[in-house]
Amino acid sequence: MDEAYDISMNSRLRECPDPLLRGVPLPCRRMYFPLGTIVEVQSNSELVIRAADQSFSRYGAPPAHMKTSIVIRICVDPVIHVNGPWPKPHYRALQHLFHLTCGDSNFAIADLRSGTAIGFVTQAMAQDRSFFCFTFLECLFHVLAVHQRLTPVHCSCVSWRDGAILICGPSGAGKSTLAYACGKAGMPIVSDDVVHLTHDNESGGILLWGNPWLLRLLPESRTLFPELELIAPERRSDSELYLGVDVLKHCQGGIRVSCQPSLLLFLEQNGRGASELSPLPSTIVLERLQKDIVLDTQEVVDRHDALLRQLAQLRAYRLGVASHPGLAADLIKTLA
Repeated sequence: MDEAYDISMNSRLRECPDPLLRGVPLPCRRMYFPLGTIVEVQSNSELVIRAADQSFSRYGAPPAHMKTSIVIRICVDPVIHVNGPWPKPHYRALQHLFHLTCGDSNFAIADLRSGTAIGFVTQAMAQDRSFFCFTFLECLFHVLAVHQRLTPVHCSCVSWRDGAILICGPSGAGKSTLAYACGKAGMPIVSDDVVHLTHDNESGGILLWGNPWLLRLLPESRTLFPELELIAPERRSDSELYLGVDVLKHCQGGIRVSCQPSLLLFLEQNGRGASELSPLPSTIVLERLQKDIVLDTQEVVDRHDALLRQLAQLRAYRLGVASHPGLAADLIKTLA
């Protein structure tokens, strides 16, 4: 930790008034290794650490030889006590600063240059673990990691025969539902709604990282999969309800955290009663992938563009999905 900010170390400073809570000690600290990136979470509350465990711990312990890339400091406010329901979060950025706010009492700022995020949340927010993890911890981590080294692609992702299959499409197209059907058909889950790419120095290709442990399905998916009927809907940061499906419990294919991409599918609704595939030219694939690039420094945008151009050279298909998604999952197996 940067000792310049650990002002609680100095007994003379502790005698000064602290209306901004600048000197609140952050004794709770833990290291994680999500998406191949070392992140340290610091807080004054074990609630934040337990939430970070849920978001990051299953990636395993960080290698001893690697340095910390990201530090996230979240203080549970000892003065303000505000309960939910929570308003919709708002996100803004100005040059190297990223700002996240959820009402008047829950906010955070990430400094992209230093790889550090700081924030204050109420105890009730920290206790609402699913919402807090998605809205604060995972959001702050992804913003910093994408600026540093990763390129995001908004898609669900499964694995088959050692390669990753990216399931792309607009919001509501059924990406997560199809991923769940693939998992039930024996294909390992790689990620729910986003994967992160980086250059693989060993092969010269692309290495893909996912978050495979939870699928977020729309509540109406229970009409297709009756076994999900007992899962109670939860609310995510965009205020939509979803079913949090435990992949290891419900999907025979299990999980994969990282692998190389081999195939891209772009979902479209098919009204002809059967799932259909048709090849998609690389020019159209690249045009669609480039829509995921958001404004950043020129260096970061160029890095994203280079990786997406490389990804667009893989085999790609339009997938018209009709009837039950399990039929589409069987069709996908014939491609890989």
